[in-house]
Amino acid sequence: MLNSARNFITGLALSSVCLLGLARPAAAAEGAMDTFKARHGKVVELVKKRADVATLQKEVDALLDYKALAETSLGGPARYAAKCEPRCAEFEALLTRLIRENYLKRIRTDKKYELAYVGEETKPRGTHVITNVSLSRDGKPEVVEVVYVMHQVNGVWLTEDIITDGISLAKNYKFEFNKILKDKGINELIARLEAKLTELASNAAAK
Repeated sequence: MLNSARNFITGLALSSVCLLGLARPAAAAEGAMDTFKARHGKVVELVKKRADVATLQKEVDALLDYKALAETSLGGPARYAAKCEPRCAEFEALLTRLIRENYLKRIRTDKKYELAYVGEETKPRGTHVITNVSLSRDGKPEVVEVVYVMHQVNGVWLTEDIITDGISLAKNYKFEFNKILKDKGINELIARLEAKLTELASNAAAK
């Protein structure tokens, strides 16, 4: 996985992203960055108001393309089924929950940081919404670039990857998951995802 510092920033990324939501899907005519900013603000607002789980889930799910993240994590659409059969539906459902829960966890337990929007760029792979996260670590100021890779699905902007200081969340998952699949198969990968979700639930209950 990423080191602890990058884990924290990636969490912020997911909590910023996503780590978001509008009361209704954003039209494709609206820019990726404008959509992202609006959805981010909505999720933060709902968390502060202690909105119910269903409402929060709906807003987060309005921005993240879990299917794209799942497919990329296993090598892309062409390889996806071969890697996760016969438990693809379980894998995608668990990964969806893990990403969503990590996002909301980071929103709720945020450390102080400042998020600045730099701009958006059209790339061969999606539209990159570029942000800078400013924080203090060990008493020293630090700025980390977090890029949200967005694309349109049925006219709606969705986030298909998060790149933190050049490190892709989807590719990082791919590295980890493929190693588990190669050594022990899909059953072990699913077991580890379930264990991680149990750990997150236990930690939340203990607070």
